[in-house]
Amino acid sequence: MIDAAGSRLRVFGVGFIAAAGVWLAAAPGEAQARTRRVPERYATIQAAVDAADAGDVIDVGPGRHCGATIDRPVRLDGNGRAVIVGCAEGPTLGGGIRAGFRLPGADGASAASGTQIEGFVFDGRGVSAANLEPLGVAIIGAFANDVRVERNRILGTVQGITNTGGDRWVIVHNVIDDLTVFDCTGALCGGGDGIVIQVATSAPDRRPSRNLVAGNVVNGAIPDGFGVFSMVGVFVFAADGTVVTRNRLSIPDNPNADAIGQGVLVDNSCCGQAAVTPGARNTVVTFNDGRDSEIGVEIDGTGGENTQGLVLFGNAGTVLVEGTVVEGRTPRHRRFGHAGRFRHCTLN
Repeated sequence: MIDAAGSRLRVFGVGFIAAAGVWLAAAPGEAQARTRRVPERYATIQAAVDAADAGDVIDVGPGRHCGATIDRPVRLDGNGRAVIVGCAEGPTLGGGIRAGFRLPGADGASAASGTQIEGFVFDGRGVSAANLEPLGVAIIGAFANDVRVERNRILGTVQGITNTGGDRWVIVHNVIDDLTVFDCTGALCGGGDGIVIQVATSAPDRRPSRNLVAGNVVNGAIPDGFGVFSMVGVFVFAADGTVVTRNRLSIPDNPNADAIGQGVLVDNSCCGQAAVTPGARNTVVTFNDGRDSEIGVEIDGTGGENTQGLVLFGNAGTVLVEGTVVEGRTPRHRRFGHAGRFRHCTLN
């Protein structure tokens, strides 16, 4: 397949994708790790993290818990029963948006690199600009590398799992239900993304590289009357070597709204800012099921901005490359390319 700029889009078989599974075994070791139990030994997850050494296990029991800011590599285990809720004393982003686990970083580095998060329920049901008590985001990291996010369930939120500027994340077998958006009718305007792999616009030279998003399920609904930007299951923004495979993504068309529902979006433009160059490179998008989204997969941009080294194969649903339908039926909306592109806006 040849893109608009004449670059060849590589198509590989299942063997290539299976090779990507080497990331699944890339979790950091746990030699001599100590287990710190919440609430038996520590009243809060934050207290356990603050007491932990690198590589320790934070074992969280059943019940509702505030989230935590992670500033060292730990393994957080919710055992499928621990529920993370929005708390005034928990991590908070700009605008008062509450987060579950925040992995902060600066200057291209994060002390949380190597962290694992598994088996939690994140409760963001009912979040809106008028109600910021629930979680707005579940997991958000900046410049953290080698993070593993596995088998979590996220309810609501406007942005489920976000990796800004980090390398080698493994995001597998998570479920995001009832994804929503800050719809710009109040003070907040953004989100609407299940899983985000994005460049840091403040440090565009720190591009996320070699991240894996596989086997996840994302369901969301576009609000009536909303038309400011699209909602997306998996958003790859100016990242390198991202593998997005075997995800099931449902952001259906809402005939009462102008916004687009996209299963996978690969782009180099966000939030009305100037396009990042180069765009997304060496992206692998294979075997995703986007049949219940208005657009299953969209590779946006013009002139090959986001198609360098692109592997696009085996996806179900409508597939568009630079505004051209290459698979499936033409969607209701025809706002493609830079000239008429919907503005997309993530949280950082």
